Amino acid sequence: MTVVDSSTPGQTAGTRRAIYRASREAEARVLLLIDGFSRRKTGPRSLEGRVKLAKLDFLLRYPKHLGTVLTHRGLPDVARAELDEQDSPLESRMMRYRYGPWDPSYFAVLGSLVGRRLIEIVPAEGTNALGYRTTPAGSDLAERLTEDGAFDDVLGRILLLRRHLDLTGESLKRLLYELPEVGDATWHEELK
Repeated sequence: MTVVDSSTPGQTAGTRRAIYRASREAEARVLLLIDGFSRRKTGPRSLEGRVKLAKLDFLLRYPKHLGTVLTHRGLPDVARAELDEQDSPLESRMMRYRYGPWDPSYFAVLGSLVGRRLIEIVPAEGTNALGYRTTPAGSDLAERLTEDGAFDDVLGRILLLRRHLDLTGESLKRLLYELPEVGDATWHEELK
């Protein structure tokens, strides 16, 4: 007997539950993102909060939208053209939720990374929020992933994010709502 989830026509309950599971690709991408925002020359720092993490991950996963945001912030169109050409095969699409783009698998991804002691949750500097940073084991794994070459485009986008969009989660949310694909989407709609 097949159980149908009434919230999404044509999907079974098992298919619907799959969106909440962590994939190795998602874990690697989120680990690299957190590591990219955890390092600085004067010591460790953290990526402040889930809202910021989700907004940065959206821009990381959707290079075309990253190019649009960077162009609106005054970066040359050359960077945008390069980002528009990057292929970003997504294992799953993000959805529009109350605070903008969100991936239902974040809880599983973050839980897996914390459980395997690759990231840790720490008080974020200067706020009441919690932040994420890589542990020594997480930094070592991120370094090995960096050497692999398979994540070169992702790493290039992380550098752009760190250099040009290291803003608060709220500021990033406002920037993303200016994108019609995000601002005009209905709740739970897959973002393209």
